[in-house]
Amino acid sequence: MKTIVILLLLSFLTSCAYAHKEEKTDINYSKDIALDHDPVLIQLGSEKLALKGLNQEDFSLVQKGKTLFIIKQLYLGIDDLQIEFIDNKEQDFLLTGEIEYGVYQDLIDGIRNIQFLPFSFKEDIQLHNNKGKFILSTAIKTTPQLEAICQERYFDEIRKESYLAQKQFYQNEIIDNPEKYKDCCPEYIEYAKKFLSKKERDFHSLQSLFVEIIYKKITLNMGDGYHIVFYNINDFVPE
Repeated sequence: MKTIVILLLLSFLTSCAYAHKEEKTDINYSKDIALDHDPVLIQLGSEKLALKGLNQEDFSLVQKGKTLFIIKQLYLGIDDLQIEFIDNKEQDFLLTGEIEYGVYQDLIDGIRNIQFLPFSFKEDIQLHNNKGKFILSTAIKTTPQLEAICQERYFDEIRKESYLAQKQFYQNEIIDNPEKYKDCCPEYIEYAKKFLSKKERDFHSLQSLFVEIIYKKITLNMGDGYHIVFYNINDFVPE
């Protein structure tokens, strides 16, 4: 009898250890997915998906654990990206998620671009399907909509960060290095002096700060803990 109890206990402990190992393996699972076909067929949890509008020059596709990352590499955005649920073409349902917007700072003649200011804000999104197909770009607000939101709700915070970033750039890059620009681009020095003569309170609009509101990340909830995440940042590396 004792032998049977011991064997059952060992069996239970072994099964628990195996289950834990399986869970850990799933969390640490990582795979680069080739974009050699359009659409790309993906099994994400219990769902069979077809991703349309991706190519290997402009995007990379990486699955880590329960998250599928679509990462922008070059210039194309997600205007043509569609997600199709292969087994649910006739069902009417929603995809929920979140979109994160950031502020892109332009500088004089594009000498250098600060990719994004520290400020960002998030909004919940809902995507409606059309015969099982979801078009990701429909989640993104238009430029006038984004500018109106930021001007009304977040302008003071954006102005503070933008002014500081530009002030540091024009002082450190141009004013402190006049030899670099005095022959080729003396107008850069004049512009830098003009900017540095102003105070933060002298700027009253997003346009005067030369900023652009751009989506940084879109996260879609796929159910059972699975997600699809699109990154509009070409140097992002999934951890």
